[in-house]
Amino acid sequence: MRRTTVIKASGLIVTLGIIGAACGGSSDSGSKATTTTAKPAGTTAAPGTTAAPAAKYGQDATNKNLYKGPGNFEIDLSKCPSDYNPAQGITATEINLFGSLPKSGPLAGFGLLADGMQSYFNYVNDNGGVGGAKIKFEAKDDKYDPKLTKTNATEAIQAKKYAAGVTILGTPNNLGIWDDMNKECMPELLNGTGAAQWGDVKAHPWTSGMQIDYFTEASLWIEWLKTKFPSGAKIAELTYNNDFGKSYAKGVKNAVKGTGFTVAGSQLHEATAPNVTNQITTLAATGADVLLIETTGVFCTQAMAEIEKGAWKPTVVMSATCGSLGQFFKPLIDQGLTGKGTNIIQTFKDVNDPAYVDDGFVKLFKETATKQGLDPKQSTYATGWIFAWYMNKILQDAAALNGGLNRANIMIAARSLQAKAGNSGADCYLPKGGADCAMPFLLNGLTGNMSGFDDAYLTEGGQMAEYTVTDPKALGSFKKVGELLNLEGKLKNYDTVIAAGNG
Repeated sequence: MRRTTVIKASGLIVTLGIIGAACGGSSDSGSKATTTTAKPAGTTAAPGTTAAPAAKYGQDATNKNLYKGPGNFEIDLSKCPSDYNPAQGITATEINLFGSLPKSGPLAGFGLLADGMQSYFNYVNDNGGVGGAKIKFEAKDDKYDPKLTKTNATEAIQAKKYAAGVTILGTPNNLGIWDDMNKECMPELLNGTGAAQWGDVKAHPWTSGMQIDYFTEASLWIEWLKTKFPSGAKIAELTYNNDFGKSYAKGVKNAVKGTGFTVAGSQLHEATAPNVTNQITTLAATGADVLLIETTGVFCTQAMAEIEKGAWKPTVVMSATCGSLGQFFKPLIDQGLTGKGTNIIQTFKDVNDPAYVDDGFVKLFKETATKQGLDPKQSTYATGWIFAWYMNKILQDAAALNGGLNRANIMIAARSLQAKAGNSGADCYLPKGGADCAMPFLLNGLTGNMSGFDDAYLTEGGQMAEYTVTDPKALGSFKKVGELLNLEGKLKNYDTVIAAGNG
């Protein structure tokens, strides 16, 4: 069994960076809310659920507006709008959710996440739903434009028909709406971004993240690079000029303190840039030993292409958001390129990796996607399954809490997630399975846990993997490099980040 390296809590402050955007506060109306709850009939377990939070959590027996969870986490509906309805979007037959992400524009490839989520929700609905209620998911296009995201969120809030927003993609996009979502007590769940702010449980209790946060990812980059360059090295950074990209850059800046690593050059690019050729040329002139690709979408593919075509051959480490082989590496083949040698921190299993051919959930994904007419080799669909699996688990757990399935308990469940890694058999993901099933796709040795204020980040570890190629005309695969790195539970919440002077 692989030995796991755990970065100790005592070194947390010096090794972690922070996203660039400042955090905001939430507004409270102070008015009373209604206390109507809805619980879909039936108790059938949906695919892939694990044990729900303890029965002591949920609606308080003496204060119907108060909902309690682990880690001193509470939801107080008396701070919600006066017309607030906890049962909004939830009936005995339907649970209505909305999302916002780019289906068009330069980052349109991420729109496939919504298709993957819908695929898994369809599977859940075909196998009993959530206590008999079917999950209805409406994904809205925002072109990765924060203004359009805000429009989508405002329309969703005003429609008064949705229980929650789920997997809204983009750091600036979510930062642009989280004050509104929290003021309206609208759950903003499993954000499609690793910003550290999603651990701001105190000021934004109605917002939660899912994927590894960017400053933890940046610190893991440096930890791995220490094994490759024991005496330190010069680093160059290609950075998306927004909150997303700058979070990586600030994370790296903090992580290299006290080490032999220095940032020799940094280049920003805009969302509207046609390419990153000039930026790579400028960074090449620094002669840096390492290139950190702190961007996403087509810009990752462009950066890999420029490096492969040029004379500068640094060690390349790229954002985990660009880990999909089909979305980011396959376009290189058409250019006679490969992207080989690129390193990425992985948290989840690659459905195209032969090592996981017998994994129960990988099998289920491929079989179901094929039946639904989706390409089972498109790993972005599989990523959508991960988001949807967690959303399904949140709903299942919420239904088991005191007070039943309502929007307050949805937030309690979201801040109480507990999932383990492992290779579960396919029977785990049938309606009768659940309690002993592993978190699908999560790398062995990692966990997906949250516990209120005590642990506000779901996944805090990963495995560095190098993209290798044997046939330049075909997609390659990722090879694990070094040991698994794990920070599970070490960061606690966003207060830790603020205390370090990085908020």
